[in-house]
Amino acid sequence: MFFSCNNVNYQINNVELENIKVLNQSVKNEELEILIGPFKNKIKKLEKKIGYSLNSLSVRDGKLESSLGNFIADVLLNESDSLFKSISSKNIDFCLLNKGGIRGTLNQGNITQHDLITIMPFNNTSIVVKLSGLKVLELLQYLNIENIAHPVSGIKIEFENKKIKKVLIQNKKFNLNRAYYVLTSNYLQEGGDKMNFFKDPLEIYSLNTNIREELIKYISKIKNVKSELDNRIVRLK
Repeated sequence: MFFSCNNVNYQINNVELENIKVLNQSVKNEELEILIGPFKNKIKKLEKKIGYSLNSLSVRDGKLESSLGNFIADVLLNESDSLFKSISSKNIDFCLLNKGGIRGTLNQGNITQHDLITIMPFNNTSIVVKLSGLKVLELLQYLNIENIAHPVSGIKIEFENKKIKKVLIQNKKFNLNRAYYVLTSNYLQEGGDKMNFFKDPLEIYSLNTNIREELIKYISKIKNVKSELDNRIVRLK
């Protein structure tokens, strides 16, 4: 059987037209508005100014400390101490957080809640643990070996030749024979960032406060934010 290829011509015999009316305004989808309405309000709230940073604060502007880390640790210690005292009749001795929990920079200028979410995206809460002097020594040895700018407050440390030279807690010389109350996050208390010295403390107190929310409340209260490096942790050689 043979086939031959021939040119095929097509011809339009009929055209049907339909008028479509184009509206100059989109019709609102009421169901969609109801769905996204609450989120619009939340977004507006996050974009609202809560304070002003007088200088740019970073977690990377120092070797063993940082301006942003100092600010966060100081705020958390100051704001948590009165709450802890109402629970335990004790004062917090010092605070230790982790550099990895801070994920952004607080730029100079207006501060919004969104900025704080970017800087601290995790919903970590405040925990106070009572550590023996030996456990605090483990904590100091950890900081010595890590050599990272983990945020601290209430404590000053000098390292020299990879050894612990001097430690002051609340401006008093570290005493290996006494216990200390240390403020940290629930993540670190559970051994996060290999901070195993926080596990199985002598006592543990959950303050039930979100760390980021504490910062937001504090900034909203004081309005102007400023922090700097102050040699709270140094390495002499």
